[in-house]
Amino acid sequence: MKKLFLSVGCAGIALFGVLVAAVLAVTSAIGNDNTSDSMTNAGFGGGLANTKDIPDWVRPLITGAVQKYGCPEVTPSLIAAQIYSESSFDPKAQSFHVETDPKTGEKHKIPIADGIAQFIPETWATEGVDGDGDGVKDVWNPKDAIPAAVSYDCHLAKDVKNVPGDKTDNMLAAYNAGPYAVIKAGGVPAIEETQGYVKEIRALARKWAAPMTGRPGASGRLGDVVQAARSALDTLYVWGGDCQPPFEGANGCDCSSLVKMAWSKAGVNLARSTYDQVREGSEVRSVGDLRPGDLIFTGGSASAPEHVSMYIGGGEVIDAPHTDARVRIKPLSYWESQILTIRRPAYTEPASGGSGSWGTPVSDDSIGTGYHVPGSMWSSGYHTGIDFPVSTGTTIHAVGPGTVVTAGWNSAYGNQVVIRHDDGKYSQYAHMSSLSVSDGQQVGGGQQIGISGATGNVSGPHLHFEIRTGPEYGSDIDPVGYLRGHGVNL
Repeated sequence: MKKLFLSVGCAGIALFGVLVAAVLAVTSAIGNDNTSDSMTNAGFGGGLANTKDIPDWVRPLITGAVQKYGCPEVTPSLIAAQIYSESSFDPKAQSFHVETDPKTGEKHKIPIADGIAQFIPETWATEGVDGDGDGVKDVWNPKDAIPAAVSYDCHLAKDVKNVPGDKTDNMLAAYNAGPYAVIKAGGVPAIEETQGYVKEIRALARKWAAPMTGRPGASGRLGDVVQAARSALDTLYVWGGDCQPPFEGANGCDCSSLVKMAWSKAGVNLARSTYDQVREGSEVRSVGDLRPGDLIFTGGSASAPEHVSMYIGGGEVIDAPHTDARVRIKPLSYWESQILTIRRPAYTEPASGGSGSWGTPVSDDSIGTGYHVPGSMWSSGYHTGIDFPVSTGTTIHAVGPGTVVTAGWNSAYGNQVVIRHDDGKYSQYAHMSSLSVSDGQQVGGGQQIGISGATGNVSGPHLHFEIRTGPEYGSDIDPVGYLRGHGVNL
């Protein structure tokens, strides 16, 4: 039986995940506590919802801590829920227990846990973090305590990683009751306080997770997702491997653990099997709308796929194929005829979101012709923008919020849109096959403004993109530098 499982690819791990889930469900029914219901190993969401329940000053501390100290079991919404459960976001919070003096009968409050993350002194002594780099590990400073909470969560996740059941539930239970209690119980222990702690945090994490609203920019943490996947390139496939550096032995990758590991770098905790991953996030309806990090499912059926790979931009896809093979990168064209469905994990760049977000104009941010490339084919003697070599039919998005000042035909640029942004700069999008906006319209960052094409003075389909100091030709500035100033990396 062992040899049979080890000889298959991700279809085996997906099927095995279903069998394990069934066994765990029976175990739960006969007495083993499982508090997660449908939340198996998931932290819910990569970003934080736009809710007043999470103070603005806490948000960057949480997202920064997850980025630097995080692991697959934690996400920003989970940490926000945990910190709220511990202290209601109060940096001065302190827990006590009351002792009675046997001689005098007087009652004394004895401190137990301190600060926003409620560390006991003994734990802080070994797990404290100097998050703000001032040379002091201060339990009362949220800039230290929140990163320490994330780091300690991940430490505990490793301590209980072999315990049956939901890994995130077990991690939270270990934070509350200690890892020994979780290991001894074989899961979340039958302690009323601990079970309530886990259920409360998981429910609040679901509520506070940012939904996928519009199109986040193909930049920022998405670059970390791609880089993480690439770090496993050319390592041997390991069925059931947890895909952790150095990617050897039990730490090797199969197809679903590769994408799970990669997305953990953006604080998104994907399910473990392809059968569950195919229900993550939202559907991508066209290959033309692919962005780095999108999951491509093949083999089997769309509802029960046998294999998952990940688009990494530039027309390339990475996957861990099967036993005796190595993690590889193949062109998108290799996969196109095999694709059953494409899914985009629910993720929003931590520093942005909603109508004020900034991103790239197309999902695949690979640049063809760069800015200021010299050439006689241009009347200015150089290229006044950058070109994205996308095929006709690709959705074009506004890079940031603003007002449409031009939406129509230009002899050289074909169908074009020009948007004025709040900082007084203008973005131009040219050669489109059709337009989705009109003059004077207010648009949000990531909003669709048209469809790519090959209109005007072109040699083939692409998007010509400029940033200008004015609405007209001849006022161009470096578009890459401009977008970087808004947190978008190309």
